[in-house]
Amino acid sequence: MKEIHRISITDAVVEAVKKAIDSGEYAPGTKLPTEAAMCQEMKVSRSSVREAMRVLQALGYVTISPGRGAFVALEEEKPRSNDPWYEAEGVRYSDFMEIRLAIETLAVGLAVERASDAQVRELEEIHSSFCEANEVHDMAKLIMLDELFHTKIMSFTGNPLFVNINKQIQECFRSYRGESFSNDMVYSNAVEPHGRILQCFKEKDAVRAAAEMQKHLEITQEDMVKVIHGA
Repeated sequence: MKEIHRISITDAVVEAVKKAIDSGEYAPGTKLPTEAAMCQEMKVSRSSVREAMRVLQALGYVTISPGRGAFVALEEEKPRSNDPWYEAEGVRYSDFMEIRLAIETLAVGLAVERASDAQVRELEEIHSSFCEANEVHDMAKLIMLDELFHTKIMSFTGNPLFVNINKQIQECFRSYRGESFSNDMVYSNAVEPHGRILQCFKEKDAVRAAAEMQKHLEITQEDMVKVIHGA
């Protein structure tokens, strides 16, 4: 991997590591360099490397083993794109949101009940980074951290079907997420709902978590309609 000059944002680290993996520099199953080594090699902060690893894990490029480090995902662990279920004619933004409302409100309740203290702390770190990115309107980081926040919740369910369905949805939803976060009004509208959902994890309140997730996604849908129609 090459040194990154004058760039410390997470997406630059993500792209550098992805390129190294795709080029074969790191084979499937290979352990990636430590955070400290990456920081020194690419001249970026430890927090940028840590966030990048989370994003790469969410995208299926790496697996993270507590106490052991990050490893390049094996081929069978990567999301498959053959004949994806969402490839249908005339799919609209509202169709994706209906699916998200159904799946994520169910998943967050299970996640709250099953998440470990360490996982809740991890979600808190992601939310903290999201708030910091919101303060400076770093759109690239906001998009990745928003996706990561929701993806982590899915992973906390421990249900591989939830995880796989979510990966496919997020891959297609990424363009809509980027379009929504390009509008200033959407930034603040995502921060408070994430904070309330996080609080539900801390209080182990699965019922309220489902209600907060539903409200969050409904606000997201309303915001996107305004962006699309220029309201």
